[in-house]
Amino acid sequence: MNWNPRAAMAVCVTLAVVVGVGGCGSTVDGTGLAAEVDVRTLDTGVFPTEQPKISAHLDDLGYARLEAARMADAVLSPSEVDARYTAGASALVHTDVQSVTQYLADPVVPVLLKYGFVLGFSTGSADDVWPLRTAYSGSRQREGLTVTVLRFPDAAAAKSAAAEIDAVDFAINPENVAVQLPKYADSRAHWRPSVPTLGSTTAHGIYVINVLADSRTTDINRLVEATQKYLDAEVGELDKFTPTPTGKFSTLRQDPDGLLVRVLHDGGVVPAPDGQGEVVLTLRGYLNYVQDQPGRLPVMQRAGVDRVAVTPNAFGFRARDDAAATRFVNESAELGDAVDRRAVDPPADVPGASCVQDYIAPKAAQFRCFVSYRRYAALVLGGQLWETQQRAAAQYALLANSQG
Repeated sequence: MNWNPRAAMAVCVTLAVVVGVGGCGSTVDGTGLAAEVDVRTLDTGVFPTEQPKISAHLDDLGYARLEAARMADAVLSPSEVDARYTAGASALVHTDVQSVTQYLADPVVPVLLKYGFVLGFSTGSADDVWPLRTAYSGSRQREGLTVTVLRFPDAAAAKSAAAEIDAVDFAINPENVAVQLPKYADSRAHWRPSVPTLGSTTAHGIYVINVLADSRTTDINRLVEATQKYLDAEVGELDKFTPTPTGKFSTLRQDPDGLLVRVLHDGGVVPAPDGQGEVVLTLRGYLNYVQDQPGRLPVMQRAGVDRVAVTPNAFGFRARDDAAATRFVNESAELGDAVDRRAVDPPADVPGASCVQDYIAPKAAQFRCFVSYRRYAALVLGGQLWETQQRAAAQYALLANSQG
């Protein structure tokens, strides 16, 4: 068993860590007013308060990234399948074959090219962070799953690709032993009996589902059970998903619900999707990137969050209604371990704003403020308190100015 253990570390700094701990903090209320505040009086610094411009057209790579982000909605975080997997590990869209090697072994690249790889998505979670490191170091310190779903032009290509992906990975190490998944006779799987991991490759329609099961003990039955439990759930999700035909990617819109333009962009322009952000995700798609999945998900579900706009320095959330957005801000600010953060002053005169300093976050995202206006909520990030306060005030003004 020689699946590549390297997770998308850059994604975790710029996205997974940010959204995973973004809800940590204590509530500090802003100044509530009897009537709506005049947003022109807020201290917004140099930050824009009107909707950013967004292009109506993207290049081929941009459209492919939109479709990969759509497919994230059809790929279950392992935490949804097994409640033991409480820590989100990594997630990444794939629009090129090289990015797949952050999850699968390098020799799969010729196979992907041979059978016309279209795009893919990877996710993972475990009962402790970074499940892939067990396979790499043999530390046996965590149990979880890492999943990569790859799309091909047709079912025949997917079936052939699945067989060859397993074959090239199997051939890497002479200690690999084939394993049968009883419920999935056409799946290919293998492991090394001295290493507590099981890799499997399953073709389903136009998709190939790769699962790396990671355990603390070399119990093959436990590994097989975990793999099959995930496949039982994931196959159904893929069946419900309607992929965009490859010739129709250009019909996709970067901001179909008008949420991304409600999120603060310092330059006043929404860039094209970059593979990590500048997209709008469904709740399930967003969950794949969250570290504290069992803590964060219930908060979003109670608020009826159905869309999340992701940018490098801010996130937008569409809640069920006004009250739900307010509740989302209040509950999000209570998430996390109190020893890892402290409450700080919110921006002056922004109703209901909450700000915290998170000691364990990356320095550039150490300060974070939550605001809401009507059914929309937002989280802004920054490395300095005064600047983050100004950005939060600008974000509130932007939400208010976007109504109508």
